[in-house]
Amino acid sequence: MVVAVILGSTWPTLLGKRIAFRDVNHFYLPLYDYVAERTATQWLPFWNPLDHTGMPLIGETSTAVMYPLRWLVYSFPLASDRLSNESLMSIYLIVHLLLASAAAAWLAKSIGCRPLGVFVAAIVYPLSGSVFSLCCNPPFLVGAAWIPFALGACLPTMTLAGRSRSTRRRIVIAATALAMMVLGGDPQSALHCVMTAGAISLFHARSQLRQARDQGRTWWQSEFVRTTVVGASGCALAAGISSIQIAASLDWSRQSVRAARVAQRSEVYEFSLAPWNAIETVTPRPFGNLFPIHRRIANAIPGEGRMWTPSLYAGLVVGFALLCRLARPRSYLAEPWLAVSLISLTICFGHFGLVWWLQQIPGVLEQSDSAIGGPFWMLCQWIPGYSSFRYPVKWLPVFAIASSMVAAQWISSERDKIELPLALILLVGFVAGGVLVHLAGQRWERWLPINPDTLPVDEYWGPLDVAGSLTLIGGSCWWTVAVLCALVGLRRFAEWQNQRRPAIWIGAAWVALIAFDAIANTSTLLPRVDVWRERQLAHQASPAPIPRTRTLRTQAGMWPQQWRTTGSINRPLEVAASERIAWFGRWHLVHRQAVFNSMVSIKSRSYGEFWWSCNHHLQSLDREQRSAFWKAIRQWLAIGAVSHVDGHSATAADGMTLVSVERRMTEPVRDVRVFTDWLPEKPLRELVPEIGRHSGLPLPHLAAAPPPSRSNAAPPAGSTARAAERSAERSAGRSARVDRAADGTILVNCDTDCVLERCVYQDGHWQARLDSVAGDSSRSLPVFRSSHLNQAVVIPPGSWRVRFEYRPWWKAPTLVVATSATILLAILIFLPNQFGKATVRGIVFFLIRGRLLRSFRPYTR
Repeated sequence: MVVAVILGSTWPTLLGKRIAFRDVNHFYLPLYDYVAERTATQWLPFWNPLDHTGMPLIGETSTAVMYPLRWLVYSFPLASDRLSNESLMSIYLIVHLLLASAAAAWLAKSIGCRPLGVFVAAIVYPLSGSVFSLCCNPPFLVGAAWIPFALGACLPTMTLAGRSRSTRRRIVIAATALAMMVLGGDPQSALHCVMTAGAISLFHARSQLRQARDQGRTWWQSEFVRTTVVGASGCALAAGISSIQIAASLDWSRQSVRAARVAQRSEVYEFSLAPWNAIETVTPRPFGNLFPIHRRIANAIPGEGRMWTPSLYAGLVVGFALLCRLARPRSYLAEPWLAVSLISLTICFGHFGLVWWLQQIPGVLEQSDSAIGGPFWMLCQWIPGYSSFRYPVKWLPVFAIASSMVAAQWISSERDKIELPLALILLVGFVAGGVLVHLAGQRWERWLPINPDTLPVDEYWGPLDVAGSLTLIGGSCWWTVAVLCALVGLRRFAEWQNQRRPAIWIGAAWVALIAFDAIANTSTLLPRVDVWRERQLAHQASPAPIPRTRTLRTQAGMWPQQWRTTGSINRPLEVAASERIAWFGRWHLVHRQAVFNSMVSIKSRSYGEFWWSCNHHLQSLDREQRSAFWKAIRQWLAIGAVSHVDGHSATAADGMTLVSVERRMTEPVRDVRVFTDWLPEKPLRELVPEIGRHSGLPLPHLAAAPPPSRSNAAPPAGSTARAAERSAERSAGRSARVDRAADGTILVNCDTDCVLERCVYQDGHWQARLDSVAGDSSRSLPVFRSSHLNQAVVIPPGSWRVRFEYRPWWKAPTLVVATSATILLAILIFLPNQFGKATVRGIVFFLIRGRLLRSFRPYTR
């Protein structure tokens, strides 16, 4: 039944449609297609040559290269050969929604909920706005799917029979769940699980230690110690299983822009949930909706910020259960789930901290940071490096699972006297809200404090439609009234029926009501587009294809101006097709085209410094100088094409407004070149202006010994052009040539020491292998970083075949650790349950000991 409910919420994606919003629309859909191709041809693909000047593929955590479920969906023979990339992504999302449902049901059962409560948790958690909206961000959906397993294993829960669960089983579940989060691209959710479980365990530590003492047990036999052992062992085992991913991510992160500077406040607190959005727990659309037409009136509220999820709504049963528990302060500490839900929700408020509440009083703390005193601010202050994760709303899945457990426990309990007064208050409030919104819908200019001339405009969805927003808000109010009446009536009737005899159909009615409420919410939560129609539009409006070469994306206004001035019911389709046409995000990966300035999760420090230097230098250049500057940059980085998006014009196709894109090849470039002279490394802020003033290929700047012919003294200040002139004088009588063999091997012939430079980023793990053409010698040489964004190797005199190999130092040790941890996990899974008994353990050890002793006895005939 639960599977049918989940499929009922996602059935359009199984019939030729796909979700078309945010990252899944332009980032993960093409990325996972590319990763699937790489993993099908290579056992462990480490390098991605198609973004920037190359970057680690596994090091970018969100690629999920080693995630088993991604590999299973995209590599299953019956699916991957017959289904499109869009269909595979839809299956991937549905699998994780089903997994989230099963995990929530398991957690509800483990904390002692009745079967009806288990069904409720299995429905409301995956279909809550906090989780279902993560279909537009697959790595975070992966984390949300495994969170209930990790929390359930790490918390000191009891079975229905009152016996503690097996420690070994808890370790297996915790390790598997935490490892899957890391491998799936969401290590932050794994950290949040450990933090939540640790906080709850510490809160109950005193009572658990006292309970062990009262029962005559020692402190190390208490539930607190067992839970600590489970958490520590699960974390250690999970770290071992995902050690390859962790090592690659840490290695790349230390070279990233995040490690190079302190994150700005706007980046850390981006996607903070405004406190007024908490009303979405009891009504689905209290502020309207953003798409397909801009009808989200919350965008007119100062401080609203960017929207993460269209709604927090998980069904009225969840919101009403939270209110009922809040109305009973004495029950706050009886179960941890209410406290977890409230704390995680306040963490999501981000920069809406204690100071923000005080700032609402005129003249109070106006110049202070509004985040001070808030839970997320405390985490950033107390936990080293936590601010690098960013986005307070990433705590929403923890809020969703905790509130789902509150709802499961509430529906499994007897009716409380406080429920009817609360229901009447909600009923009166939403009826009044529906009436007021209806009255304001006709003359909102007079009723609402909104200036029609300053309405917010979204670059995708157009200007705010206030009248349409009020219509949606009114519909949301009346929907809540209808569901609330059904919920309260069913609650009272169920109590009366249970006094006579239990009825199965009462449970079925509960499930039907909750499922209908959840499906109605998710059906309009995210926009969907027809895949065939999208591809057809993209084919009609795309420019002529260009040969595969590294491309620079440029833009003037980006998206069509008409989008900002008008709304359209077909806007999601226009946006999806336009992003595909413009190679926005990572759509270039579908065509296996390399793009220098593509969108990635983690950028290198050198890449960030390059763009800062370019932007700073371009401020002093006129149009002609800028053209010459970019020509020099393209030569330096082997960029052979330009893809330009003109936002001031548009392309019409079948009555729709699509983006205007022009692609063209530029001057010929060489991605491999050889020099007989080179310069010492210098900062990019000095190097970029010099390259822009130099016509032709600039000399490489690398951290290697200078050629013997040049002085060890630092060169005088001046342009790279003068350095090239001095180099030409020194290089007289010396020669070096580079070619490519038919198999792609690089051939170098030189009569002096030379530098072979290629336009690939050196992250510290590239090595060069030199084999003489005559076949009489071979050697390995270090590869240096060249001009920050390229790489180079110093070639001795002779004729050589040069091969570049990517060999990260952590590959071998992490493979050993991951293999050992996986074997240990398998042993824990398949070890018989009776092994914990002393008798069985003694027999096994005796047999092993006896066999070992016999193996050392001398052989006698």
